[in-house]
Formats: sequence, C-alpha cells, structure tokens
Amino acid sequence: MQNYGGQAQDFTSSVIDAARRLRISARSILPLEAESFFPVSLMPIGIADSVNRIVIGRSAALSLPLRQRVGELSDLKPNWDGEAAKPVKAPILGDVVELLRRLTQRTSSFREPFLVPTFDGFVQIEWHDKKRALEIEAVGKGWSVVGTLTGKDGNHLYFDAECERSNFEQLEKFYEWFTGNELIWPSQ
Repeated sequence: MQNYGGQAQDFTSSVIDAARRLRISARSILPLEAESFFPVSLMPIGIADSVNRIVIGRSAALSLPLRQRVGELSDLKPNWDGEAAKPVKAPILGDVVELLRRLTQRTSSFREPFLVPTFDGFVQIEWHDKKRALEIEAVGKGWSVVGTLTGKDGNHLYFDAECERSNFEQLEKFYEWFTGNELIWPSQ
C-alpha cells in the first residue's frame, strides 16, 4: 500500500480494477515479476478462462472423480500429446458436462464413463462392460455414437449413429441401450 495525499492506495487492486474497466488482462500491462504479487483469484481472466470456469461450475452435480477429470480436460494446453493435439474446446466440454448431468439425473443406474480427449479438441465418452460398450464422441457437427454388443459366441455386433449436439434425448436412449434397458439399438 502506498499513501498518496493522506489516503492509502492499494496498487494491486487499482491496477486490476483499471484492467477490468478496460477489459484487458493485468498480465498484459504488468511486468512478469508482478505476477508473484497478485493472487490468482484477483487476476482478470479472458473469455476462454471464463467459459472454462462456467463449465467446471456446471460439473458440480457430478461425482468428484468426474469433476476432477473435467478439470483436467479443461486444463489441457496445445500440444498436450506431444504431437500437436489441440486443447479441448470449452463449449464441447460444456456439452459433455450437460450430457453427463442429464444422465445422472434421469437414469436410475448411472455408471461413470471414461472421458478421453481427442487430438482435434473434442471429447469421447466411453462406457464398457462384459456384454456392451458405448462410445459417444463430440464431433464438429454433433455426436458420433458407436455401440458394441458381444454375443454369447463371443462375436461382436457394431452399431453406429449420429445426432445433433442438442439432441440429449437421443443420447439418453443410447445410454439406456448400453445399460441393457433397451434391447434394440435406438433408431433416429
């Protein structure tokens, strides 16, 4: 704190407030050494960071392991795989969280999936058991869905479908198929 004209001034908050008013990041106007003086919670954030925080906040209805995985996926940086993979797109992660929230609320026997980032900034959601597997992947124009059914003879039957990003009802039907509540692969 500095004392100017009899009034104490907090340099940290005045710079951050000024940056917020100008809609710029304090990181862009302060020397790198100044970052050690600013708590991260006081640093202004950009649009991408804001969207990531919203997505993480929306994941609060999920289990702790799923929330942690969502956080890990939102923190991926460019080239996270060492082969030029893109970070997960925040709106895509938001759609994944919304689907999982709906499944946890609307199905009686929700099983936690495995969440996998793809090299192009999307996410694949996977469930596997002895008889069935379901993979739902966010893709550019919606969702790509693949189901696998293992017969008594050990042979695999494969099913596939696509649906629009906002068609959560259809995705719920695919999940019901996976859990064995539906015997026939859902048609569109």
